Amino acid sequence: MADTAGRLPNLAPDLQHLLGRHATQALTVLLASLSRQPLGVWLVGGVVRDQWLHHHRAGAGGQGGRVQPMDVDLLLTPDPQAPELTLRQLAPRWETALAAAGWSLSAQVHGDFGTAQLTLEPAQARQPPHPTDRKLLTVDVAMARTEHYPAPGENPRVTLTASPDAVLVDLGRRDVSINAMALPWPHGPLLDPHGGQSDLERGLLRFLHHTSLRDDPTRVIRAARYGARLHMDLDPEARRQLQDTMARWPWRREPPCPPALGSRLGMELALLLQQEPWRQGLSLLQDWGALDLVDWSGSLQQDPTWRRRLHWATRWNLPLLPALLMGAADPLAVAQRLQLPTAQQRLMAQTLALRDWLG
Repeated sequence: MADTAGRLPNLAPDLQHLLGRHATQALTVLLASLSRQPLGVWLVGGVVRDQWLHHHRAGAGGQGGRVQPMDVDLLLTPDPQAPELTLRQLAPRWETALAAAGWSLSAQVHGDFGTAQLTLEPAQARQPPHPTDRKLLTVDVAMARTEHYPAPGENPRVTLTASPDAVLVDLGRRDVSINAMALPWPHGPLLDPHGGQSDLERGLLRFLHHTSLRDDPTRVIRAARYGARLHMDLDPEARRQLQDTMARWPWRREPPCPPALGSRLGMELALLLQQEPWRQGLSLLQDWGALDLVDWSGSLQQDPTWRRRLHWATRWNLPLLPALLMGAADPLAVAQRLQLPTAQQRLMAQTLALRDWLG
């Protein structure tokens, strides 16, 4: 049963441990500015998950060191009785509040999708008190929404929602249960409608519904990223869903794979290789049988040499994703489907030509 009233310790000290003192100060200013509007403000996703891990690992005598989330995710739930507020209206208010506290704000607002990516950095150079303290913080802000996938692998259709249960609706669209927890600002119990705390305790990655991978197969790549970073594995039902999705995989022949899906697969693999313990992440994907999502021929899934290729690519400071894809039956076709940069595709073509010339 999901725990909707979990507990975490005082929020500010935990954030300071995860983000550093300066970044926590900036985030607190932003959160205070948001809380003055007719909005519900929630921390969601990785920062909540990592707070839980830090608190419970440290409390149990485990490793309570910094998990260092890549960014902070905020969810805004509008007051249905208040005039509608857009992120474009809110961004100047954030900028003013942060400037008064000595921080500058760069905001990319995507109004049609109700999202914004904020980059916060000190307005003037200063030396943090600790070498790992941050001088820059990325915050992803999103209005609560619902998503509908018109076809497997297509981009979802997004509808913003101001319903009374908007936060629950929004959490229900997320990838795995450990990322479907929310913590209200400035205070309140942890909201965990999908049992994320239990899955963290068990070290298991669980998709939220039975069509998660059919709707968006890139979720399995993200699962491998979390698994590599947090030492977790797919739960049995998630493995069955992956096997079923692979058996019904609709793009082995016509119609072709949706371009949006190919692009997203490429981006998620690139993130795994750039930001995560990629050896562990790729090993998980191979163990799960998920590399067939990338190369339908099965060659990459059965490839025993990818570790050696990526080792040498690392030594020679070459991009890792092209090196991985060289194990596919038709590397250039896969690179085109994943929409790799032109320079990387050219490098792959030259490598293939050299390999053919050498016999």
